[in-house]
Amino acid sequence: MQKILPKALLVQDGALSEQQWQTLEALAEAVIPSISLGSSSTPTTHQAVSAVDLEHSKRLVNETSSPGKAEIQLEDAFFAESAASSPAFKDAVQRFIAYSADSDTKAGLVFLLNALATRVGSAALTGRTTPVTQLPLKDRQAILAEWQYAYIPFYRGLYRSFTQLACIYWIRTSPTLGKLLTYPYTPINHSFGPGFPFNFLQMPPSTAKDDMQTITADVVIIGSGCTGAVAASVLAAAGLSVIVADKSYYWPPEYLPMTELGASQNLFHNGGITQVDGGLFSVISGSCWGGGGSVNWSASLQLQSAVRQEWARLSGLPHFTSHSFQADLDAVCERMGVSTSAIEHNATNKILLEGARRLGMAAKTVPQNTGGEAHQCGYCTLGCGSCGKKGPTETWLPDAAKAGARFIEGFTCSHVNFAPATPTCPKRATSVEGTWLSRGSDSIPNTVGTYARRVRLQANKAVILAAGALQTPVLLKRSGLTNPHIGSHLKLHPVNVLGAIMPERTSPWDGPILTSVVSELENLDGRHHGVKLEATTMLPGWFLPLFPWRDALDFKTWCGRMGHAVGYISLARDSGEGKVYEDPKDEGRTRLAYNVNRKDGRHIARGLEALARITWGMGAREVRVSSPGVPALVRGQWSAEEEEEDEEEEETRRLEEWIAQWIEPLVRNGMHSRDAQYASAHQMGSARMGSRARDSAVDGEGRVWGTEGLFVVDTSVFPAASGVNPMITGMAVARGIARGMVKREVGDVGRARL
Repeated sequence: MQKILPKALLVQDGALSEQQWQTLEALAEAVIPSISLGSSSTPTTHQAVSAVDLEHSKRLVNETSSPGKAEIQLEDAFFAESAASSPAFKDAVQRFIAYSADSDTKAGLVFLLNALATRVGSAALTGRTTPVTQLPLKDRQAILAEWQYAYIPFYRGLYRSFTQLACIYWIRTSPTLGKLLTYPYTPINHSFGPGFPFNFLQMPPSTAKDDMQTITADVVIIGSGCTGAVAASVLAAAGLSVIVADKSYYWPPEYLPMTELGASQNLFHNGGITQVDGGLFSVISGSCWGGGGSVNWSASLQLQSAVRQEWARLSGLPHFTSHSFQADLDAVCERMGVSTSAIEHNATNKILLEGARRLGMAAKTVPQNTGGEAHQCGYCTLGCGSCGKKGPTETWLPDAAKAGARFIEGFTCSHVNFAPATPTCPKRATSVEGTWLSRGSDSIPNTVGTYARRVRLQANKAVILAAGALQTPVLLKRSGLTNPHIGSHLKLHPVNVLGAIMPERTSPWDGPILTSVVSELENLDGRHHGVKLEATTMLPGWFLPLFPWRDALDFKTWCGRMGHAVGYISLARDSGEGKVYEDPKDEGRTRLAYNVNRKDGRHIARGLEALARITWGMGAREVRVSSPGVPALVRGQWSAEEEEEDEEEEETRRLEEWIAQWIEPLVRNGMHSRDAQYASAHQMGSARMGSRARDSAVDGEGRVWGTEGLFVVDTSVFPAASGVNPMITGMAVARGIARGMVKREVGDVGRARL
């Protein structure tokens, strides 16, 4: 039986005041207002639309919901609903601001909301001396439109920030959208898997302010995700005493999948989204027991030959083209049962494969880490309650536990301690320190009854960092390391998104998420930089907010048609790079700086063009991209009496004109149109591996330059972007580093156990 997730405590110090909330609510209600006929609307609170426009929107929604009497009533309620009509909306937005917004974003938002509540501030920001809370709805919407098309980027940023915030949290808290879409909040035919009975170390409460709890092991691993789990399994199997510690918590199968809102708050870093500086790039990374391997989409692609050769050349490490590296790739795939044999493509993946085939594009099925069995769950972004996905919590961490590894959840590592260097040895990592936060009195994290303890984890042989490419560099810098390559060379696999409405119902949240890939455009520069075209997660609260808000009726209509939608990403193997650094005003918070370069932007736009051709050729009724300023491509209305050849010719012309007018400029300009937006779920390269300290952060054995006993095993060490989902590559790298440690620390006895 599915367990309901209790609501975590809200730290009021980080939330908005009531006046600030009223101002934000007034803008959110302008983005997602109650929509009704002009004759029956209240101008201050409702958006008035004509009967023609409202009936047109309802007809489009009708076509994708097959309404009976009950559904028509739902339709009316859906259009009448506003963003803040549900109390859950306020709670969700307040939590985002309190926990997820960085210091600059939070301070900027508070400043704006305070200013908009005054006559002087309103005049400066809106050109009106009346505060927004006192303006009728149409005037608030006019302000949003003025901001959207403003010449000054600051005002366009206001439009983007307020519309995105309102859209994301309305979709995730709407009481009617899911019902209208017939979107089940747990997968159809879902059954809970057995899970593994993890036993986590517990610390007793202490009244002493500086009372430090010390726990000792041979090896301390920070991070329980894909790479830390593999390293723990290898090292524990060799007879070493291992502790795996993670800042997040384990959620057993009966809590999974969570709701979209619950998952963003409990399974992902920073509430689900880390904004790159500037706000045009959203980065998603897992933060739960098992890390990204607990919330990814099962795609299990090995690193391609050309990229392996590039890595070997860039890093000066022939290991990446060696048989031993291939053996590591194969070993991690074998343990998780990676295979294509039991795949049953859902509608989204079928359309991608068939559409590519009709155009002669190279495409293939993507292997899945599902133990060679069918896995029809489209909800794995929210946690895999069936345990069918054989990620870290189903494989490597149980293996490590059975070999004697110990586990700590809720431990936030602040820094690594070192023994001083000697004339014959660099400084040596001896321990890590941090704060452990217990579960609450109801055994749920972040609820009533939690308490904190300072903890030192003593490492007799080695400290391993597997906190991910966003956290590991910050932890290294907090520990006093100054190598300039730490935090640099961040790769993100930037994506842009295309969505299409198909004539048939797709129920896109059903079935496996990512089982197909179009590789036709993966080498657009002769150096194996290009894009892969893949399906994306099709959960309403993750997919729909990716598309720009143009006006309220248009956005609601788009959302109401999702039952017939498909969605794809144009994912670049990036040649550009960025950096990771700690928020100077908020210790422990990660900040990112990254600008998509022109070449990568051109490649992404080429991918969008290909996806438009694929979906249009498969009969799409409407196509949208997540780039602002590009209008939807809408198929014409054709009667049964009209010639099929005439229809095909006219619709081909319509597609080509749309591409020529809207997509080709993006290709030419490298997506450097005004305010182009991107997303990323892959982070790599921010502590890259190499043969020389002047070019890299860690050596070929994963050891941090200038230290002994400190290793990095996560995707931070990638010499360049992988071009494929980094899970398998990261696991293989971690296995190789761990095998090397066994060889040095244990010798032949330990290797014989592997």
